[in-house]
Amino acid sequence: MTDIAMPSISKADTFKTEVFKTEEARARFMEAYDALVRDWPVPHEELDIETRLGPTHLIASGPKDAPALFLLHSMAGTATSWRCNVAALIQHFRVYAVDTPGQVGKSIATTPIRTRQQMAGWFTDLLDKVGHRSASIAGCSHGGFLAMSQAALTPDRVDKVVLISPAGPFVPLSLGFIFAMMVKAPLRRLTQKERKRDIADMLGSGGAIDPGWRKLMAITLEASGRPTLAPPLMLGRAELAAIRAPVLLLIGDGERLYDPARVIEIAKQRVPGLVGEVIPNAHHIGAMAQPELVNARMLDFLKSG
Repeated sequence: MTDIAMPSISKADTFKTEVFKTEEARARFMEAYDALVRDWPVPHEELDIETRLGPTHLIASGPKDAPALFLLHSMAGTATSWRCNVAALIQHFRVYAVDTPGQVGKSIATTPIRTRQQMAGWFTDLLDKVGHRSASIAGCSHGGFLAMSQAALTPDRVDKVVLISPAGPFVPLSLGFIFAMMVKAPLRRLTQKERKRDIADMLGSGGAIDPGWRKLMAITLEASGRPTLAPPLMLGRAELAAIRAPVLLLIGDGERLYDPARVIEIAKQRVPGLVGEVIPNAHHIGAMAQPELVNARMLDFLKSG
């Protein structure tokens, strides 16, 4: 086991991340978020778990005695982005859809988040607090980066990994993209027309978009402040080669961050045993774009062996 030490935080460093520009923006976001949760497709409970980075919000569904599956969202996507997937996944798993701290959502970061080691310690806190020695992780975009980082840093706590259009672990993202994602975009004030266009531009082409989530994202793009998060950086070849957890990589054919087939080939070369597939007619959030197909691929992989 790789131990992730609790960071030392001085009183001067302690803070509460403000991820909304105004209280009115927060209220509008929470109203839209709660509407999505009220329409959750299966019985569920909302949990707030204390961690070293602050309280973390989870939407938990499925049998409590089933194997655990954690769902990590894309940048600013929130736990609600998995609403189209939970009904299928709880047939075999206790599913925890997580709001990542430091971004918009119901989790609150109480310390600056700068490194993936901090996030790895945070995730082990979640496992311990909900009573799981290990779990499988499905991550989309920035959540995919966190999932692969977790598998590398705490190999005995991760059973299997599903990556959906991951940001960072296999090929570098441009510094311009990272700046736009973490600094420029949160500072913009967008018109309604711009918000709709930006959502489409962000996701790429193909597949469905959950209408309720799209409404939430329109508010997010207008209302969110600057996040605090671990930058999605490429992992080293030796670290990737040493990952023990089986990995499934799914990338939509409408992906705009990189060429899907090329990244799958690179990932297969760097992670022994990795299985990869291009999802047809799917944008960046493939599990939302093609939920039936992605749910089937995920379950076949997670239930095998």
